[in-house]
Amino acid sequence: MTTYAVQAMLDLADKPAGTVVSLREIAGRQGIKVKYLEQIFMKLAHAGLVKSKKGPGGGYCLHRPVNAIKIGEIMEAVGESRAPVRCLIPDTSKHCSRLEYCSIRPYWKRMKETIDEFLDSSTLYDIIQEKNKPT
Repeated sequence: MTTYAVQAMLDLADKPAGTVVSLREIAGRQGIKVKYLEQIFMKLAHAGLVKSKKGPGGGYCLHRPVNAIKIGEIMEAVGESRAPVRCLIPDTSKHCSRLEYCSIRPYWKRMKETIDEFLDSSTLYDIIQEKNKPT
């Protein structure tokens, strides 16, 4: 779900600030089903990442500037885990019988910290800049 959420947010970011775009338009450009986008955008709006406008000409726009929307926020909004393994996801670690003596868990934990740092410092703006770099 994160990939589609980021794609859709980037679609909004391609428009001038405050431009309202319908989910049908985004779906057509991004190849994502409208019903799926509805679920995603409900979560993004609840997290304060997008604003909705109802009625004719309605749709969504970004609620904050592209350089203020972190990729980690988008992942959290759609309920995706950043953990590389299940034992680092809260409420699931208790299901691992090896948790107390797992020798590799500290490695996974360091990896998750690196992932968290990357996602919490990367913004939609960064992705746009990367996309626009000459190859």
